[in-house]
Amino acid sequence: MMNFCLLLTLSALPQLATDTPAWGGFRGNNGTGVAQGSAIPDSFDLETNLLWKINARPGYSSPIVSEGHVYMTAAAGKQLSTHCFDLGTGEQVWMQEIEFDGSKVGANSSASPTPATDGERLYTLFHHVGMVCYDMDGKELWRNDLGAPFNIPHGLATSPVVHNGSVVVQVDQDTNSSLVALDAKTGKERWKTDRPGSTHSYATPVIYTPKEGPAQLIVSGSNQIAGYGLEDGKRIWWVDGAAWQSKSLPLIYGDLCIVNSYMVSTSEFGGPRVTASWEDALAERDTNKSGFIEREEWDDSVMMMAWFIFDLDGDDKLNETDYNYLKNAGTAEGGLFAVKLDGTGNVTESHVAWSYNKRRGLSDVVSPVLYEGVVYMLKEGGIMTAIDAKTGELGKQSRVGEGDGYFASPVASDGKLVTASQGGQLSIIKAGAEWELLSSLAIGEEMWSTPALVDDLVIVRSQLALYCFFDE
Repeated sequence: MMNFCLLLTLSALPQLATDTPAWGGFRGNNGTGVAQGSAIPDSFDLETNLLWKINARPGYSSPIVSEGHVYMTAAAGKQLSTHCFDLGTGEQVWMQEIEFDGSKVGANSSASPTPATDGERLYTLFHHVGMVCYDMDGKELWRNDLGAPFNIPHGLATSPVVHNGSVVVQVDQDTNSSLVALDAKTGKERWKTDRPGSTHSYATPVIYTPKEGPAQLIVSGSNQIAGYGLEDGKRIWWVDGAAWQSKSLPLIYGDLCIVNSYMVSTSEFGGPRVTASWEDALAERDTNKSGFIEREEWDDSVMMMAWFIFDLDGDDKLNETDYNYLKNAGTAEGGLFAVKLDGTGNVTESHVAWSYNKRRGLSDVVSPVLYEGVVYMLKEGGIMTAIDAKTGELGKQSRVGEGDGYFASPVASDGKLVTASQGGQLSIIKAGAEWELLSSLAIGEEMWSTPALVDDLVIVRSQLALYCFFDE
């Protein structure tokens, strides 16, 4: 029998307007990772504050919430699926499936992008098929393949962004990178902006709305952070010096954009640190005088394992573009940047308010969260670093619970943070420059997805199940 606390929780489920989804995309609305007014318990317990748990198909996309329903995508066998669950009970309301060839995309799932909603339609994105739009009852409305499957070593992982009748996707791949805006009702292209020089990245853009002037799309890509006009896709400003791969979502803090763009150089994990010019490299390695460097002409075991990353066009040989990409990857580590958002053109020298480049605190994959003036970065091994968003001043830097890998991003509300480790460790942290670990719960199931926060509920996805905890 359902206990009294559960009945209270069910009766208090939010009734939300269709134009304001409770948690409408990756890390909530506009990717902040912050839920206003939500309550988070001091601890998670599978006996006392678990509202429901259901078995779920695997996938790395994160759950989203709108109008009392939870949505997520999954990949199992040769099926890509989209699911709708009742927020109060966990009961599945509908499911739609799409067949694909079942091929693996590097280290990612075939369902890595998180869906997005405007409360009227659900926009899903898959590496193998592109974008598929459903109404909120699960009826397919339109598809746009966006050029899928994409030329990305670990598959498409960016998530769609919905704003003012458009759905925008950052398709940063090793050839033909672009930003694309689709009409939300029809799926037809509104505009498309090529991004020459941008190679594969996995970041999701965010929207910046200045007090005066049109809205911008802030994009973190390989080697560069940039702002684009949201209505026309034209590039407005940019900052050079970012990492050779980008995965973290940008953060907006007043008139600052704070971006974690960090990736260790290839030389850090044993790859060759290339310094020679293309002409000199050809003279040394091109023994068959083909004008390219082929696999058998580069005797390096690490290079052979990573060849697919640097062979941008997939022709099994390196041309000048591929080689220069490899050369850049040997040194371009990036860091954490705070960029002033009132510039135009190249603002690398003029508009970086502060930066942080100490590798002990920088994450490769995990997006930081900005909560009450503090940026919290969570490194893959579990080191959390607090940094003042205005000044860049360093706060507490320490490990969260037991050391573990992290792919899920921290989320925040109610003076607390929630983290989910790859090994299934859920932690609750008291927020602040000198943050404090309040509790941890070992689920023991692999977790890649970022939790969702809605009212007094915390929705957590593992590779086996979907959990909904409540604040007692």
